Amino acid sequence: MRKRVLAMIVLVVVIFGTVFASAVTDPDVTIVSPGETVYGSNLLVSIKITAPKKIKVYLFEEKEKVGDTLVSIDPSVDSSLESKTLQSVSVILPETYTGSASLQFFNKQIVNLNPGLYRIRVDTLDAVGAMTASSSRRFMMMEATLAPSSTAIFQTQPSGALQWVQNLLKTLFGN
Repeated sequence: MRKRVLAMIVLVVVIFGTVFASAVTDPDVTIVSPGETVYGSNLLVSIKITAPKKIKVYLFEEKEKVGDTLVSIDPSVDSSLESKTLQSVSVILPETYTGSASLQFFNKQIVNLNPGLYRIRVDTLDAVGAMTASSSRRFMMMEATLAPSSTAIFQTQPSGALQWVQNLLKTLFGN
């Protein structure tokens, strides 16, 4: 009897605990950009809205609290965020956008950001301005010099047989 009561309590806690802990996201509002990693100091924030909605966009830098000071997180060092005490510092004033069409985009360029860990948050607002849903994404800003080189694809020369076929086609059909 005691085991059944304990099992029922655990089951009720698990069921109701997950219901209240889940965040509500709006399927009509999607964060398109930024991705997981951004190289450089400029950021393009792009939000896709597929229904007439009102949104509020926030950008925060996640800083580590060390004693009484807040320190930017070094993105070039691989370290776990689980052991760090993070605090969000607002980078821009929150911007509100009201879309009236069935497909629209909110775009904003932010310049001169320092390398570090950032978080974008988008809140969906109702008619009176109360938040009804929220979504967020963390991303790393890295130095532009650390960007992977992707020009090797365009610098490869075709093999001898392929080059011969290309030259033949160029002579037959022109450039």
